[in-house]
Amino acid sequence: MKKILFTIALATGLSAQAGLMTFEQGALQIEGVNLNKTATINDSQGKPSAFKLDLLGAGLRSKTVLFVPAKAYVAQLFSDNKGAFSRDDKALTSLVTHSKQVSLKMSMIRTVAASALAISFREGLQANGYALDAELQQMLSMVEKSADAVQGKSLTLLMVKEGEKTNVYYEDASGVQKSFQGSAQLMTKIMAIWLGKSSDDGLAALKKQLLNPVY
Repeated sequence: MKKILFTIALATGLSAQAGLMTFEQGALQIEGVNLNKTATINDSQGKPSAFKLDLLGAGLRSKTVLFVPAKAYVAQLFSDNKGAFSRDDKALTSLVTHSKQVSLKMSMIRTVAASALAISFREGLQANGYALDAELQQMLSMVEKSADAVQGKSLTLLMVKEGEKTNVYYEDASGVQKSFQGSAQLMTKIMAIWLGKSSDDGLAALKKQLLNPVY
């Protein structure tokens, strides 16, 4: 795993590269977005590796804008240990305890500026009581400095545990990939945005949907 993922990391950051992951189409949709059954991590050549993740759940993220709920994106949550995922108030703990590889795919229903997306993530982190330390600031900066989340495009967040570290990979709507390495706790902090304490009603509704099995 180390060899493949560090190859990806070295290949990313400055220009569009081969896709970070390959997604297997499924038979279901939300808002016209296909719900993928599996996601496979690609190697540096853009070819599927042996590391496959299963879909845990999917749902619609809405956010109130000027007092009107606006559909933002369809989120799909993947893990390499589907059987250990607890679909209750222990969901976050079970995910980060038993998974080595976790991915979140966000398919945009409307265009959201990269800065606005970063603000939304920041609100989720703060709702869970996390101080914006250096690694969280790095994550937010990575999102903010990426391309805007354009309607009809997808964003991919991949996190991989490696010993006492977490490797974070992010592919924006234009296909540009960025990555960095953080602490062992980083996966918990980031996934708390969606599975921890919800910062608004839209995330609360999405969390409930993510806990329901799709396939």
